[in-house]
This record gives sequence, structure tokens and C-alpha cells, in this order.
Amino acid sequence: MEFAKYETFYIMPHKTRLILFYTFVILFIALGGIVLAYSYGWRIDFETGKVQKIGAIYVKANVRDVTIKINNKEYKDESGILQSGTLISNLLPKTYRIEVTKDGYLPYHKTLTVQPALVEELLNVQLIPTTFEPTVIAPTKGTTFIDATESADRMILKDTSTGIHYLHTKTNASSTVNLTMAVSNAKRGQKIKRIAFIPFKPTQFVIEDATGFKLFDSEKKTIETLYKGSIVAWTMRDSTMIVVETNTKTRAQEIFTFSLIFKTKTSLNDLNTEIPKTTYLTQIDATSNLATIAFSDVENGLFLFTPKEKKLKHIAENIHSFTFSPDNKKLLIKPNSGNPSVLFIEDFDGDIRKKEGDMITIALPQTDTVKTIEWYGDSYHLLVEHPSKLVITELDDRTPLNIFPLASNFIDYRYSAKEKTVYYTHAKELLSIRIER
Repeated sequence: MEFAKYETFYIMPHKTRLILFYTFVILFIALGGIVLAYSYGWRIDFETGKVQKIGAIYVKANVRDVTIKINNKEYKDESGILQSGTLISNLLPKTYRIEVTKDGYLPYHKTLTVQPALVEELLNVQLIPTTFEPTVIAPTKGTTFIDATESADRMILKDTSTGIHYLHTKTNASSTVNLTMAVSNAKRGQKIKRIAFIPFKPTQFVIEDATGFKLFDSEKKTIETLYKGSIVAWTMRDSTMIVVETNTKTRAQEIFTFSLIFKTKTSLNDLNTEIPKTTYLTQIDATSNLATIAFSDVENGLFLFTPKEKKLKHIAENIHSFTFSPDNKKLLIKPNSGNPSVLFIEDFDGDIRKKEGDMITIALPQTDTVKTIEWYGDSYHLLVEHPSKLVITELDDRTPLNIFPLASNFIDYRYSAKEKTVYYTHAKELLSIRIER
């Protein structure tokens, strides 16, 4: 007689089962918390032993297919049709060395400090070609640029040895018009103190002489009086001139606008009443929308006036020159000595974040040799002229300051923002280089 065989089972004690259950619950909660913390950007910094939130760096360059290195680690450029830049995430809060390179271009460097849960941005990485091949436009009799149209298809150059102004037209580069003679033929004895194109009609010119303003029409070969007065300084914004005039009898000064379309004068009474009677103005500039006006006086003080708020502010001393940015948000200031600076007229939220009224210094090397400085078309870069050398730099107080060479061994230059091109004179020739390919 056979007996049935039964397997023996081990029954875990109730207490042990409870311990395992709660252990797995605790592990689940712990791992879930870790996963959740990871998803929210928390990481362990094994160098410091701290748990910190990660940050990121966003890089946007003026050319595509660049190589981005962060602390020597290489990242692929992800810019394209769907996005304009590259986001490098999962970066622990600390300082990083960034390098942006591309074959045929000079390398760009920047040091950034990543903050927890924030994105540090490089929105205006301007890569400049390693070399430029200048294009010879035509021989030129004048070597000093006086004015140019927006697209630089017509330029006025002056021979400083003779005082003669010449008109160059790119469509007929081999032909140069003696503008001084053309003006004199239109009206006998007419002198040119200063001359500029009328923006909306480049065949017409504003001429400043000892008696005020004249309008010269090169097609009709006529000259008419625009305004009579003792002109001290002026600038032009589209169809409007902003003028400083001195009353020859009282010596009092007045600032007014003059419409080149309607040929009418409008006194800026709110500004004129704010200017101290003892102040003698020497330079003036304005934003393109005339929302802000800047001027300097004989003592090289710089003042800012906003017609809407009717406020006159003293900005700086020891000023050589100044100019508003193309976006009307910043004022570039060149002192008589020392580094240039930029005043933010309104809040700026870009690569660098600045509040209205903030001012940063552009720490240029060899500041004593800087002849001129002007805005690049993107309102973020600057063209700096040294004797026979032109460089481009950036509006950035983060180090290092990138400075790239553009041209050398020239007499004078003119920049066209529309064409992204620098025109310059050398050995009686007019040449050009295109900054961005």
C-alpha cells in the first residue's frame, strides 16, 4: 500500500512579511522621490557633495553647423529650421568655458556661470571669417567718407587736400561726379560746410553753409533755401532733422525739428525751457522715433531728454562723441579718455540683462588709440576704429571680450548695416568687404 507524497512549504512568519512589505514601500517611495527629484532637475554634485538644481546654456550663432565646446566637451549644433540655437542642459551650477568654432572662422570664447534652474544665454555669437577678400569697386579721388545712402549705392567722399566733394555711384563705379562743382554750377558761389543725402530721395542733398540749410537737386540742378539761421549742430532721422541753432543777437540757443517733406520748423519748447541759459550745446543725436534726444555742451557734459516725460538728465562728463543704437534702446558713449560705455535707455532682456539706466563699460585694449566707435546693425556689436585698423567687438560685460579684426591699412571707412559691408579707401581706391557671408 503506497502513501501519497506531499511537498513541504515554508510559511514566512507574519512579522517578517510585514518587515519586507514596509521595506519595499520605503524603497518605492525613496526611489520614486529620487526619480521625481531627477525629473525636476535635481542632481548630486560629486565634487562638492551637494544636491543642486541643474541649469543650462543656450547658444545661438550667426552661422550654422558650428562646433560648441563646454569645458572641452563637444556638443552638436542643433540650430535649423525648427530652432535657431542649441540648448545644452543638465549642467551643474558652476563656471564653464565655452568655445564656438567653425572652419574658416575665428573662434569665439566666453566664460559663463550657470545658476540653478536658469538658462545662461549666448544669443549673439558673431563668428567672423579668418580672412577677407576685398572687392575693388573703383578708383576714387576722394578718400574721406562724408555720407552714404542706406544701401551704400551712392557715396559722398571728400578730397581733404582740395576740399572737393565727389559723388560715387556703384551702378556706374567708373564715373565720379565733382559734387562741389555741380553745386557751384547750380548756384554761383555756393559753399559746402556739410552735405548729406536726403534719405527718401538720394538725388537730393541737404547742404549746410554759413547762412543755414539749402536743398540741392542733382537732377534738376537747382538749389533752394530750406532754412536761414546760425546752425551749431544737427542730425537727420528719416525725413526729420534735429537742429541746434544760435540766435546771433541774443546768443540764446534753440533746438527744433525740421521736416524735409513739409519743409516746416517745430520748436522743441519742452526741451528748450529745460536747457540752462549758460549751457552752450555742441553735438546732438536722437533715436529714430525721436523718443529720446541726447546732446553735449561745450564743457563736454552729456544730457538726455525724453519728450514724453519732459525730463532732462545729466548723464556723463568728459564726452567726445555719442550715438544711439539702431534699436533705439541704448546709447554708445565715447569719452575723451578711457573706455567707451553703453547706457541702457530701457530694460534689456537678452544675453545680458540690464535695467533702464544701467551702464556698462566696454573694456577695450589700447583705448588711447581709439579714433571712432559705432554700432553694428544688430545693436549688439560695435565697430572700433584704431589708426589704420578696424575691429568688431561685442556689447557684453562677461569675459573674455571677443574682438576680431576686419580691415587694416585704410584711410577711411563707411559701414552699411543694410549690406553688412564695410567700404574703405586705400591708395586712391574704393574697396569693400562683406562681414557676414
